[in-house]
Amino acid sequence: MPLQRAEQFFRRGFTTLHEERSAEAARDFLTAIQLEREHGVRRPEMRYLSYYGLALALSGRPGDEALHACETAAAREPENPDLRWNLAQVCLLAEKPARARQVAAQGLALDPGHPGLRSLLLRIDRRASPAVRFWTRDHPVNRVLGRLRASLRACGCAAKLPLRLQARHRQK
Repeated sequence: MPLQRAEQFFRRGFTTLHEERSAEAARDFLTAIQLEREHGVRRPEMRYLSYYGLALALSGRPGDEALHACETAAAREPENPDLRWNLAQVCLLAEKPARARQVAAQGLALDPGHPGLRSLLLRIDRRASPAVRFWTRDHPVNRVLGRLRASLRACGCAAKLPLRLQARHRQK
């Protein structure tokens, strides 16, 4: 049974996370984790740890600490699809789309109707066609051109291409 005071901090963190105040939410989740440690809780709530990692990543720090927190929580409660969803989001924020896709698929195996995992997987799987269609996607030329195209789109420079090139790109 969760510690009541820790649960209060978790709920407050959950609310602030949905209000897009992720740094504040991370502090609340960390407080919940620390309260459990101080009271010697035998089975700590892994959702506290998972949401702490997600809040860290959303606050602009999708580094090792966020990944480790979510991976630990998902490993200790492997049957919880919500923890997989948090881990997949953190992987995506940490620019690890292949890992995010794998984790989301594992979560969907647990709960095929999970709306968060389904939408995340659809968002990840959107890939552009190869730049040069008669070569495979993993051909070195396609990889370089694909990265160039993605970086141009990311900075908004793709809109500055001549109309003829844009139209040709849309037809393919």
